[in-house]
Amino acid sequence: MRLYYYFPLASILCPDQTPAPVISFEKTHHDFGKTSHDQKISYRYKLTNNGNAQLQIKEIRPSCGCTYTLIGQSILKPGENTFIEVRFDPAGMQGNVYKYLDVISDDPANPNTRLTFEAIVTRDVVPSKTVIFFNNVSRNEKAASSIRLQSGNGQPVVLTGNKIQDVPYLSCTTQKDGLDVVLNVNFDGQLVPKHKPRGVETLTVNTSSKSDPVLQFHIQWNFAEAIVATPAKIAWTESTGKELIKTVHLRSISGKEFKVLAANSTSSLIKVVNISKSSAKEQSFDVVLSPKAKAGAYNEKLTLKLDCPEQQTVEITVVAVLIVSVGTDWEDLIFLFFPLAFFMIIN
Repeated sequence: MRLYYYFPLASILCPDQTPAPVISFEKTHHDFGKTSHDQKISYRYKLTNNGNAQLQIKEIRPSCGCTYTLIGQSILKPGENTFIEVRFDPAGMQGNVYKYLDVISDDPANPNTRLTFEAIVTRDVVPSKTVIFFNNVSRNEKAASSIRLQSGNGQPVVLTGNKIQDVPYLSCTTQKDGLDVVLNVNFDGQLVPKHKPRGVETLTVNTSSKSDPVLQFHIQWNFAEAIVATPAKIAWTESTGKELIKTVHLRSISGKEFKVLAANSTSSLIKVVNISKSSAKEQSFDVVLSPKAKAGAYNEKLTLKLDCPEQQTVEITVVAVLIVSVGTDWEDLIFLFFPLAFFMIIN
């Protein structure tokens, strides 16, 4: 006896499928080519729902340096399309730039689509650097540094002027070098006011370029220490009720004699004793923390005034973590663990 089985042909040829959206882009990458750093540009990516269910654009996450606009609706029926417009501002950028947008949708097969774009950002004038550092220079010396203004468009760089803030110790000269211009910045420590140990000035350069008419550069400088403190930071971890003492030594790097005129602390619990009234190449004194200091954490500054023309002050950090002694009132026990944590943070 033969048995015959019959299966519906539709169930074999067309199995059941759950309707789903399908996000599709006409292109996912765009090349802007060359663009000036002062020119904002944009591009529209066309997207279509090629699925058989409604598509929802949930979120668009741009990388830094660009913004976007969703043109049209965020929910698309099957067959509908819309645009995502990317706007790119290349200000402050230079050379090859690569950016992207992540498009988050409810397409189960492709929930995150990355749209990318690239550009070559050009400038008429390309500075070799934007900041000049004169670090640890002496008040008795001169220093120099330079900035190259390179041509970015194949045309000569033309300057129409330059100016540094009204300070006598900084100057700028220029020289041509092919299509480029070199800025020579000079620093004269002897012309800096005695009370000024460091500073930041601005150099402004004007050019004939329409896209780069004004360029600004920062000049940071500081003097090397003429007087060195050892240690430069005092740290104590002790129990309360003790007088804590630390000896500090000051030494003149140049070997010139100096005198400590005064000592000021940010806390009345910290005193300086045994300061010599005589001038010398090296000075020593004691920093004392009063036994009246309660349990807790202290982070103070000690400022010494000197008669040294190259360096009129020296700052010393004083850190103390005091733990309650056995037998101390229970109210102070709340400081037992907090100071230890504070000490770990500041170190």
